[in-house]
Parts: sequence; structure tokens; C-alpha cells
Amino acid sequence: RDPKAHRFLGQIYEAEDNIEKAFGCYKRSVELNPTQKDLVLKIAELLCSNDITDGRAKYWVDRAAKLFPGSPAVYRLKEQLLDCKGEDGWNQLFDLIQAELYARPDDVYINIRLVALYRSNNRLRDAVLHCQEAEKKIPLQSSLEWCSCVVETFEV
Repeated sequence: RDPKAHRFLGQIYEAEDNIEKAFGCYKRSVELNPTQKDLVLKIAELLCSNDITDGRAKYWVDRAAKLFPGSPAVYRLKEQLLDCKGEDGWNQLFDLIQAELYARPDDVYINIRLVALYRSNNRLRDAVLHCQEAEKKIPLQSSLEWCSCVVETFEV
């Protein structure tokens, strides 16, 4: 009946790598006190980082997305879920990256992720075009990761 106790017990189980029991405790804590937004995100992260693919991860990621719209953490969780789908998730992942790029065009990570996605699907022309367009629009040159991504793309 005490959400704090369930949360604490969940932390103990998580420290012991008992993901299922940690999930159960965290879930019960949120049921008892639904205002724990941070715990909703924690549950989503826990399930995604442990490759739980039975639908629970998607449910909690969607729930976190409603609580934290535009959050980079939620974006990364969505991306993780779609990565697990392999070939089937490519179009969905592409759409997700495009939407995120529209919201945050100067985010280095998202630009790199799009180029990497193009490269992984042998769409090298699209990868090069995105590199060129991004270089014109935003000052990404100051990022070592971006420069490495561009060099890697042009070497292929």
C-alpha cells in the first residue's frame, strides 16, 4: 500500500538484476501513486535495456512519451524498440528519425543516426546528400562525432 516501499524494493531487485521482480514492484508503485512520472520513464528504460519484447516495453515507452513529449530519452527508447524489429522496423525507424529531426534539426545524434541508417541499408547516395544538406544548414563541424560520420560515409 506504500508506493515508496514498492519503489525501494524495485531498486533492490534491479540492483540484483532481477528485472521481472523489479518491474513488478515499480509497476505496483506507479499504480499506487500515478504521479511518479520519473518512474514511468524508469520502467520503460528498464524494459528496453533488457530486451523485453513482449509488448510491455512498447506500452511503457508510449506511456512515457505522453508524459515527456519531445524528450530525447523517450526518443532513444523508441529507437531501441524499433532496432529490435530489424528489417520490419526500418521504415518506422526512418519515420521516427525524420520526425525527431524536424523537431530538433541541429541535434548531432539524430543527424548521425539518420546517416548511419542510410548507410546500413546501402542508401549511400541518400547518406551523402543528407551530409551535404546538414552541413549547409547547421553548424555541425564543431562535433567530432559528426565529422567522423561524414568521413566514414564518404569513404564508403
